Amino acid sequence: MNDAARVFGARWGEPVDAVGLLRDGMHVAAGLIEPTDLLTALAKTSIHGAATLAVCALGGYVLGQTGRFRMRTAFATPASRPLSAAGLCEYLPLTFARGGTFFRAEAFDTVFVRLAPPDERGLCSYGWAAGYTPELLDVAIARGIPIVAEIDPAMPRTHSGREVPEAAIARACPATSPAAADTPVPPSPHAPAIARHLHELVPDDATLQVGIGSVPDHAVALLERRGLGIHTEVLGPGLVSLVSRGFADNANKSVDRGLTVATIASIDPSVFAFVNDNPAVQVRGADDVLDPRKIARHGSLRCINSAISVDLRGQIDAETIRGEQVAGVGGQLDFFRGAGLVDDALRIIAMESTASGGKHSRIVRTLGDGAVVTSTRYDVDYVVTEYGIARLAGRTDEQRARALLEIAHPDYRDALRRS
Repeated sequence: MNDAARVFGARWGEPVDAVGLLRDGMHVAAGLIEPTDLLTALAKTSIHGAATLAVCALGGYVLGQTGRFRMRTAFATPASRPLSAAGLCEYLPLTFARGGTFFRAEAFDTVFVRLAPPDERGLCSYGWAAGYTPELLDVAIARGIPIVAEIDPAMPRTHSGREVPEAAIARACPATSPAAADTPVPPSPHAPAIARHLHELVPDDATLQVGIGSVPDHAVALLERRGLGIHTEVLGPGLVSLVSRGFADNANKSVDRGLTVATIASIDPSVFAFVNDNPAVQVRGADDVLDPRKIARHGSLRCINSAISVDLRGQIDAETIRGEQVAGVGGQLDFFRGAGLVDDALRIIAMESTASGGKHSRIVRTLGDGAVVTSTRYDVDYVVTEYGIARLAGRTDEQRARALLEIAHPDYRDALRRS
């Protein structure tokens, strides 16, 4: 961290110094990795304003509790949900691919980001995740809006081609709190069965996209297809293991041949070792990775995402439980829309047949009250559980319902049939 202090010189200080740029009424926009220390320092001031956060974690929770900021977040978390229940934070439905369009239309006054330390060229990388942070910073630089960065030496140095010059950063401070991350989930006992079914849908030389969720990541780790490519929202340990075992070499990709491309890297030791200063991996902005028009340039694309529930018409809810927003749309819809533009792509939902230890079926007659449709019944080709594959594409509502019944957990099939 002494190197960072030397590079930034008089612009370097503590978080409380960095937030000294703000005044009452200002609108703060934050990058994808939560700038926890900056938000916490802002909460300790008496400033009032507005904050738009990609992810609301510990820092967002502390700031929201003050009640002095009008809060919005594009990804609901355990920290944002109690704030939302108290009327202190609103959910912003925003796909990754539309991030740049959103920020270009917004009026904001300061940008908070969390970045990796500057390299020998004075460039700071996005570390674990780029998302729409590069687009946010492009807008800030074009408008002369101050960029305030907390520098995290624990993040990997990743390549994107759009690293941030230290000269573009108005203030910088050390990041002392860990980056927000999901709690690791043990592999599903059903991952091997789900992987066997996915094997039927994933040919050699396919390009893989995997969304947020432990089930698809654990399942793809068990695939044994040759010549696979990776162009994905989330780069998890499952995809990394395909590379290390020689199944994914990116040699036959239609686009970015030889490169593993993602917009988010999982906070996992195996992923850190793989992405850290590796020129064969790029953690790029969402405008490049998740633009449906760019996604459609990939041949033999297999988009594998998960769901909280699927109804008998094939509608997907991947973000609400009992009507409460618990996640965000992520990249599922962007990838499904891009894959839907080409004939040789498949849009796949991979999930366990039940939730809460078998107490609830994920395949339901209809989505519940307050549930949202993340992907419509027109956006999904296959649903896979440990019990098999349901083909939805090209089938009637009745055929879809019968196919989904066959892959539901046996304990729930009779009730679903009666419904």
